[in-house]
Amino acid sequence: MTWSDYLPVWPFAVSPALWLALTLVIAVLVSEMMVRHLRWPRIVGYIGIGILLGPGGLSLIPEVSAAEWRLVVDLALGILLFELGSRVNLRWLKANPWILATSLLEATATFAAVFGLLKSFGYAGAAAAVVATIVIATSPAIVVRIVTETRAQGQVTDRLMLMTALNCIYAVIFHKLAVAGLHGATGAELIHTILPPLYLLGGSALLAWLFGITFERIHHYLGQHEETFSFVLFGMIAFATIMASTLKLSPILVLLAAGLITRYRRKRPRTFPPHFGSAGAVLVVMMFIATGLAADLGGLSDSFLLVLLLIVVRAAAKLLSVLALANYSGIGLRQALALGVALTPMSSVALLLTVDTGTVFPGFASGLGLALMSCIVILELAGPFLVQAALRKAGETSENGR
Repeated sequence: MTWSDYLPVWPFAVSPALWLALTLVIAVLVSEMMVRHLRWPRIVGYIGIGILLGPGGLSLIPEVSAAEWRLVVDLALGILLFELGSRVNLRWLKANPWILATSLLEATATFAAVFGLLKSFGYAGAAAAVVATIVIATSPAIVVRIVTETRAQGQVTDRLMLMTALNCIYAVIFHKLAVAGLHGATGAELIHTILPPLYLLGGSALLAWLFGITFERIHHYLGQHEETFSFVLFGMIAFATIMASTLKLSPILVLLAAGLITRYRRKRPRTFPPHFGSAGAVLVVMMFIATGLAADLGGLSDSFLLVLLLIVVRAAAKLLSVLALANYSGIGLRQALALGVALTPMSSVALLLTVDTGTVFPGFASGLGLALMSCIVILELAGPFLVQAALRKAGETSENGR
């Protein structure tokens, strides 16, 4: 027997999970201090600590590969997307079609403005279209988390949730079409350009529908056993997320559509614990930390002007579109301003779409993708402040007496 048989060998071989656990503790403690003393959103602490301690900051935490953090992000985002979908009533669009018109105008204007900007900088049409589709997405993770923290209720909150859900659907669908165009620009056969988006949309819709049917049957069986039902639902979300990834479908589209379907089938919304209990809440926190660890501001050094213009043009397109149809959709100027500002954040959905594109097209990852990643990081940090301030100005948070 030697010393190494029962004593640790120096230097220690530390698992990356240990660093992630330590980062989790620090992030939660710092976030609580921010809430108590600065009244900042907790998300800022989660993401900020990830950036500060990760490779993009002090490099105290080893670099985490996409494969290592992807499952955590997919599961946590799946929880938030299903939660978002289950709180959105699509029947509202029938009662007030101007809300749908506002959503379509906002998404179209965002795409057109960003596409035009990138073309003016000399980027190819296919690559510009990919970025323009990604930036349509408003961060569901930030929106759901801030609405939950502030216990916001009202016209602006409801419209924000609905338009965020629709923006995610637009972004995923048209991103797949844009990527198919990028494949076509590289000389891929026509059939391989057309079939991938058709498979993604059809397969994701089918899996979401099966999830909704199973959800209804399990709920009918379990009845009022809310705690047990939350556990089962958490497992179903994990299963659907992993199954979608295995089948090369879109977990984003599957979970969001499943939430929308289950809400549409019920006349009344069903109340669940935030993020479906403590296990889901921990995953959500870890997701924000992981996105912080994966943050890359490398695009700022080479493309500072482009990054700045992307943020400004995107925000202006969303805000002006909401203001243009505010009177027709039934909200006042202050509410429209609040809604337009609250649509600004980008986070996990845009990050995953960017990473997926860069994996298939390395040239995109090292070029235009770097500028887009910088935009995502900046709006990921600024987004929680914007949403919180917008909902406060609209008078819909718990601080306004609700």
